[in-house]
Amino acid sequence: MMAAMTNQPFDATAAGLHMPPEWAPQAATWLGWPVLAGREALWGDHYPQVCQAFALLARTVARYQRCEVAAHAPLAAEARRLCGPTVRVHALALEDNWVRDCGPIFLVDAAAQRLAAAGFAFNAWGEKYQPYGGCARLADDLAALAGAPLHRSPMVLEGGSFYVDGEGTLLTTESCLLHPNRNPHLTRAEIEAELRRMLGVRHIVWLPGHAAEVETDGHVDGIASFVAPGRILFNAPGPDRGAYHLAMAENRRALELARDAQGRRFELIDLPAPRGAPTWGSPRFCDTYANYILVNGAVISTAFGVAEDEAARAVFARAFPGRDVHLLDIAAISMGGGASHCSTQQQPFVETRP
Repeated sequence: MMAAMTNQPFDATAAGLHMPPEWAPQAATWLGWPVLAGREALWGDHYPQVCQAFALLARTVARYQRCEVAAHAPLAAEARRLCGPTVRVHALALEDNWVRDCGPIFLVDAAAQRLAAAGFAFNAWGEKYQPYGGCARLADDLAALAGAPLHRSPMVLEGGSFYVDGEGTLLTTESCLLHPNRNPHLTRAEIEAELRRMLGVRHIVWLPGHAAEVETDGHVDGIASFVAPGRILFNAPGPDRGAYHLAMAENRRALELARDAQGRRFELIDLPAPRGAPTWGSPRFCDTYANYILVNGAVISTAFGVAEDEAARAVFARAFPGRDVHLLDIAAISMGGGASHCSTQQQPFVETRP
């Protein structure tokens, strides 16, 4: 079953739709399951440990809301075994676990009574991996499973490359969205127009990003995230991190100069970066707490087994008062160049009418 697609030009704002912020009530979390075949460079001999980490993440999410796992069809039975009875697993065609980047972006109306989805083109982060045909159709597959009409855009865009505040502001990076391996035929103004059309936002805040990041070309979900309108959680590595620290300092400066759609300056909350975390020799290891997820009643990130874990826990508690804070032993996921945020997509809650 494929999700319904409209034949008329879509405009989210005109349709009364927008992408809600991640702290809005959620109906479910979609989680991708790791694939080894064709992705050996990501996981290698650590693949069994990686699967255990994904299963722990899935079971933790399921304590708070529905967890729906999207698994490459031949791996679905093993995913069900590891995740257990509280998690639902769907056998699909996707070749990767990064559903944030290739799956749908869910939209709601102002009253949270109508669900829809935006689907963007996917080219495996600038043709970095083959094959990716199953990932390219994942927006259709998940939208259909969620019962959400899908509206397609021809623009290449990954879900980890932006955040929204629910009040008209979108945060993204130049290093990713303006990279020639995504949409070389589009200008910055044309990219902004498509973001407004598809997601119901009004104002785009551009950060420099992190051009040296090897997997995503500097997705914003490893740099900064909205935690409330006007408030941003910022990844703040110390000066001992050299060029990485300098890149993040440039992003911080851009945030200090920026304003949101309401004209507000941002309050920045610094999140420490782990020091000395084991990387298993991976050049793409995602050693950041910033790639976290929100579920109803909790915030979930990675524990790296270093001193900064407790400091990060305290920052999350301050940023999200009233939520449980879980730092899980899932650092094996980071070998793939992402973490829990990259691996998930939230489906917002909508009221069901009788």
